Amino acid sequence: MGLFSRRNKKIRTTYEAETLRKLFQEDHALHTRVENSEELRRWRELDNLVNDPVFKARRKEIEQLQYKGSSYYLREKEYKKLLRNRKLKAYYQVKESQELEGYLHVRESDLYEEYRKLKVVVTAPGFDKKLRPQEYTEYRKLLADPKIKALNRFEKNRKYRYYTEIRETTLPEEFEKLVPYIKSDEFRENRSFLLNKKRYQTTEDHKLLCEYDALGKQPEIVRYFLLDRDVHFHNMARWEPVFTEEFDRGRLDKNRWITRYHAGERFLNDTYGVGNDVQLFTGDNISFTERSVILHFKKEQIIGKYWDYKRGIREKEYHYTSGLLSTAASFRQQYGRFEAKIRLTTSAVHQNFWMQGEEQMPHIQILDAGVGGLRMGHTYSRRGGIGSSIASIADLKLPHDFYIFTLEWTPDKLVWRINDTVVKEVKEDIPNIPMYVVFSLGSGEEPAARYVPARMEIEWARFYKLRAEEAGKKRK
Repeated sequence: MGLFSRRNKKIRTTYEAETLRKLFQEDHALHTRVENSEELRRWRELDNLVNDPVFKARRKEIEQLQYKGSSYYLREKEYKKLLRNRKLKAYYQVKESQELEGYLHVRESDLYEEYRKLKVVVTAPGFDKKLRPQEYTEYRKLLADPKIKALNRFEKNRKYRYYTEIRETTLPEEFEKLVPYIKSDEFRENRSFLLNKKRYQTTEDHKLLCEYDALGKQPEIVRYFLLDRDVHFHNMARWEPVFTEEFDRGRLDKNRWITRYHAGERFLNDTYGVGNDVQLFTGDNISFTERSVILHFKKEQIIGKYWDYKRGIREKEYHYTSGLLSTAASFRQQYGRFEAKIRLTTSAVHQNFWMQGEEQMPHIQILDAGVGGLRMGHTYSRRGGIGSSIASIADLKLPHDFYIFTLEWTPDKLVWRINDTVVKEVKEDIPNIPMYVVFSLGSGEEPAARYVPARMEIEWARFYKLRAEEAGKKRK
């Protein structure tokens, strides 16, 4: 079956419409699954974090950091400068030497004390060795002593002079504070971090950013956000299924469907005819295939009840019987999406898919297919009479085949669709009462013999209501 044009608007094929519904079901299941997933919750948490100005500013700050000029650089520079200081180097060489140990040992001896005293005397101004030969001789003797000679030689050494000079400064203390700092893990890690041109990639922030990117690239999350931007998906997703009938069980679910007018079910426990009906609806005119239900219209003489508006219930002879399915006893709803897959045939016997409440008005004709084509619209009560929008869809000719007929009913409008293409829209006199759904096959006048028997095949019926959040939007 190909595409059909209606005033340059393409009506998609039934296969396409059903394929899109199956894809929607898969997409909706995915969307719901992802919506409730820990992965999306985490992605949203990270999305708020990584797009926060503070997070972005911190990245910029980290990427602009430099080792040169930093406190770590200045401390290392000071450390290297001290390492190159020859006097400080000499200080540590002397401080840790055996010579200094021997020198200090001699300095603490009685020999050195005697030498120190004699040196004061002998080197004092005006000392005369001739007048005090004994002291001079003893002094010279001590000068020649190997220990004193070594001591004097050590004191004249340049390194020792540096040692004594540095010992009186704070340089050793400064250096000894710097050494453990420069060798610490903290310094090494910060130095390495600041010297690394890819330093941001080593941060916890970068790990979070990578996690965020990885989650955002997961196929299901990518699909979730694509669906979030899909107008068709959102139009379908706003409807929540409340009644689904696939007609694939080979029998009628009597808890859902009745096979006669509701008043007959409720008050008479019997079927009856009304108005210009030439047929009497009976349960015998319903049969099943493996995946559909069929309403049959056939020539059959039968005595049955009839509602006469003046005299009430009477009996009369009918020459035809037919099938009807109604949700009047099980399902009624105000507003929603109501659709069914129905096989169209060209016949004087009308295929009807309609809705009404307790009264005859208002009445919504989702589909009325007869020999003259398709009619759609609704009737309603007005002060002083009855109004109607029911009219032929004159420029639409469809070959015999299955089609999906849909009514979207909201407080604002009624929209009729065939295979999801809008074919009619009404924005005035919108019904606002709960209504039930009826499928029926019948005629208001005796059909030509060539049209009998007739049949109406329905593969499935699905009814929806607006999800709570969408209904809330409508109320606002």
